[in-house]
Amino acid sequence: MIEFLLADINVGFAIALCSVLALAILEGVGMLIGLSMLNLLDHISPIDLDIDVDADLPMTGLTPLLGWLCLNRLPLLIWLVLFLTSFGITGYTLNYILLNSFTVNISEFLTYSLSFILSLYITHHLGVPLSRLLPKNESSAISNNSFNGLIATITIGTAKQGSPAEASLTDSYNQKHYVLVTPDSDDEEFNQGQQIVLVEKKESFWLAIKFNQ
Repeated sequence: MIEFLLADINVGFAIALCSVLALAILEGVGMLIGLSMLNLLDHISPIDLDIDVDADLPMTGLTPLLGWLCLNRLPLLIWLVLFLTSFGITGYTLNYILLNSFTVNISEFLTYSLSFILSLYITHHLGVPLSRLLPKNESSAISNNSFNGLIATITIGTAKQGSPAEASLTDSYNQKHYVLVTPDSDDEEFNQGQQIVLVEKKESFWLAIKFNQ
């Protein structure tokens, strides 16, 4: 069993599980000295998502994918532990089944690829119920509601009323955020690359007006 756990085909999965153990130790030591890795990773994370992925809105770009992975619902440390654990266990399980079912050499690329994809799927389905058990996570150094008046840039798509588009902005802490925006007036639309000003926060998106330099 030890030989299997430490076999060359399982090195990546062993590293993933060892990383989980290392993160747990660092978090434990940090709590003893008053420094939490949980909060530290969230504050230094360069990206925050202010998207309600359950909303019935058309979404484009990476925003829906990152939201589907629960990166906007879980603290980053918990998400990493969940993903790395899923990746390690899935990889070991796949290799064990393949080694005992086939006599041909196993493609490491195949097992790593399958493990990665399955781990994302598992992370999503475990992350959703887990996020409901955790307190609301504020991963941003400031409240998302304070984006009012900030300048954003349309990243993907065209924003029209009833058809939001993705926009990015940078707050005063130099943290990047992605939000959904729609024009404040019916006869206006925002194209990719256009700068806008956020004026009002709705449940799942922001109303915005054209930025006049």
